[in-house]
Amino acid sequence: MWWLNVFFLINGVWTPGSQLEGWAPREYASEQECLERKSFAENECRLHPLKHASVWSCTFGEPAKEPPAPLGGAPC
Repeated sequence: MWWLNVFFLINGVWTPGSQLEGWAPREYASEQECLERKSFAENECRLHPLKHASVWSCTFGEPAKEPPAPLGGAPC
């Protein structure tokens, strides 16, 4: 299984979405499906900016516990 993860830059610290209500990782059956949903999420962030910078990633096997490197973040 593939997982779509999000991390938010909060007070200078990359925080897993799983620590915030409503932002838990989502499971997908294939890498392609996860990448499509990642693209959708990133586009939605561009259209409807959130309060914090964010970075989205797909991981195989289990949800990510650490943000991907290198990490620059994207306005969201």
